[in-house]
Amino acid sequence: MFTKLAKTSALVPIIILVSLIACWIELDLYAPSFPQLMHYFETNEQVIQWTLSLNFFGFFISSLFCGPLADSYGRRPVLVVGTAIFALGSALCVFAPSMFWLMLGRLVQGIGVSAPVSICMAVIADIYQGDRQVRLLSTINSTVTIVMAAAPIAGVFLTDNFGWRSNFIVIFAGALLSTALIGLLIPETHEKEQRTPFSMKQLISAYSTLMSSKFFMFLTLGLCFMVAAYFVFIGIIPLLFMEELKVDIKSYAFYQGAVVGLFAVLSLTIPLVMDRFDVNKVMRYSLFLSLLSGIGLFLLGASVSDHPLPITLMMCAYVTGLVLPCCVLFAQAMDMFPTLRASASSLIQSLRMLTMSFATYVAGALYNGSFLPIGLVIMLLIAIAFPMIMSTIRERVRAN
Repeated sequence: MFTKLAKTSALVPIIILVSLIACWIELDLYAPSFPQLMHYFETNEQVIQWTLSLNFFGFFISSLFCGPLADSYGRRPVLVVGTAIFALGSALCVFAPSMFWLMLGRLVQGIGVSAPVSICMAVIADIYQGDRQVRLLSTINSTVTIVMAAAPIAGVFLTDNFGWRSNFIVIFAGALLSTALIGLLIPETHEKEQRTPFSMKQLISAYSTLMSSKFFMFLTLGLCFMVAAYFVFIGIIPLLFMEELKVDIKSYAFYQGAVVGLFAVLSLTIPLVMDRFDVNKVMRYSLFLSLLSGIGLFLLGASVSDHPLPITLMMCAYVTGLVLPCCVLFAQAMDMFPTLRASASSLIQSLRMLTMSFATYVAGALYNGSFLPIGLVIMLLIAIAFPMIMSTIRERVRAN
């Protein structure tokens, strides 16, 4: 195994990058088609939001099992099965004759996509450690977010010229490519002697170990709430901007692309920040910026008429504060339990999707055609996350 791994390890990050791009563009690519979907299926905004919540919920349920299965049977088989299910769900979306089948496809997509999103990070952690792992994860994340920044523009082009199904055709093609690359080229990175037999008892034991760590849970939940605030915004602005504020579809691509693109650009600076600055101090400043931005978003919705530019600018300020904690602390959480990396990754991603599913559901239920309830949800999520992450940074300082 080690010989094969040595020969192919240079390809592993590239294949993982391709797979993660296919996974993460499933939201940003099809989001521009929300208004078209609503009119095509003759439904409302709340039902469209269910296509997000069901996807996140499917991810949540599936990812609880992906990590333990990968710890027991190896990374590769779980990755192959997961990407194949992702491709099946994407095919259901392409051919969906009704809103029921579209929502089912989105649920199946979420079930399948959890494997590559959860286990790919464990593969990286198996091969690379320490600062090299953080830098590689930062590079992968920044590259993925650059593609995600371009995804709304691509989604606008596809929706405008070929209709909403074309977005899912592209996602389906990416899922098929990921399945082929992983099946043919990804080696097994988890040695047989390190595996433990799978059982529900073992699964509960692994998660009990992780969840009994106050530091791990505060760190993970804090980041999950922060990320959920970001996805609440990404999930609601197609309907708010295009349906209520009458922003044309091309201008909408600019607004969403600016937010996602800023995340990508800032992610590229993470290695520089780690080399030249006190990371813990910069993370504190970042969190205060995020908190102030969350308050600002709520005040915008409460005090002025909705306009896409100030909302987007305030969200950009939030993203500026989000990037460094996400890149550094997620990697730290993964390394807290080296023998349970895949399980830790699964629990992190599962909790992340649970909070995103709940947050997008609440935002969709409260949405009334204005930004005010969305700004309130975002502010509350950030307010919950802030003390959790600040406490973990204090622990980092004491540990160093």
